Amino acid sequence: KQWYQRRVAITAGVDCGDDELEITNEGDCCPTCLANWVEAVNPTPDTVNGQPVELTCRVNGVEVKKGAVKWFKLEPLKDITKWKMYDVSDDGLTLTIPKMEARMENGYKCVVTKNGKTAEGTFEVALPDEEIDLVEAVEDKVAFVEGGKVVLRCKKLEKKIKIQWTCNGNEMVHGEGNVKIRTKNGNSELEFKPAKLSDKGTCTCSAEGLGTTDSVDIQVGGVENEVTITPKVTELTCKQGDASSCVIEFDVTSTIGDPGANDVKFWKLKDGELDEKSSSSKEGNTFSRVFGQWKKPSRSGQYVVVVTVKGKTYQSEPVTLTVLPKD
Repeated sequence: KQWYQRRVAITAGVDCGDDELEITNEGDCCPTCLANWVEAVNPTPDTVNGQPVELTCRVNGVEVKKGAVKWFKLEPLKDITKWKMYDVSDDGLTLTIPKMEARMENGYKCVVTKNGKTAEGTFEVALPDEEIDLVEAVEDKVAFVEGGKVVLRCKKLEKKIKIQWTCNGNEMVHGEGNVKIRTKNGNSELEFKPAKLSDKGTCTCSAEGLGTTDSVDIQVGGVENEVTITPKVTELTCKQGDASSCVIEFDVTSTIGDPGANDVKFWKLKDGELDEKSSSSKEGNTFSRVFGQWKKPSRSGQYVVVVTVKGKTYQSEPVTLTVLPKD
């Protein structure tokens, strides 16, 4: 049978070598006929600091005894088969590192010898890179009332990091819509003002440091406002010297009271903050601010209304006014 297998192998262009090697599998004539008669089962094992790690070799096609297997550490090359700091299984094919730590990081190999033939399986054993926390959420859940303000805070744990905010998959940009982003007291802050129901969801504070990244999620909840403020238009363009009036209008509806003109004030914004206050006129649920013939380009800017009902204040989204200079 062995002669027949050797003859077939030679005919196929493969020299099986020593005829005296033990055959255990039909069709396998010897170790040198196999591309990998010894292989590492887990060449890059998962490791946890302080936990055991097993390295296992597999022998294909032949039987070997424990004495035919030796284990080596590669740097520097040393036979560790009988070292007490390692455990070797009864069949010799599994080496256990009882407690993984940094000094155990190295290359390892099992070397199997059979009738003068040798083969080996190699392993790379290393601890995973240490994860460094770059940021943490000051609060992992925040909530708002529609039209109010909500601030999300992300604490920076390292100095030299870059912060980026995303909400519901969209990148947040300072000054875009109702979004403000600033750094204050070592925190990165994301503010929605006035907050909208569409701001509800999950916001992520992502940090990028030197060769590492980190992120935290903050859940944002919100409830519908008792007072709803809706601008007639969000952009308005007028011309200096034009006799026709230029009017900014907001519709205000409330479920807790009926605000009057004295309860609704117009404000011009400066750098996103309330700056110049003016009165409003009321007709039904519509409150207006009129810019007459003498309006000037300096009146251009963003305007909001602040509504006070039963001691609570509610702020609208801004309307942008542009006053073009006269010809």
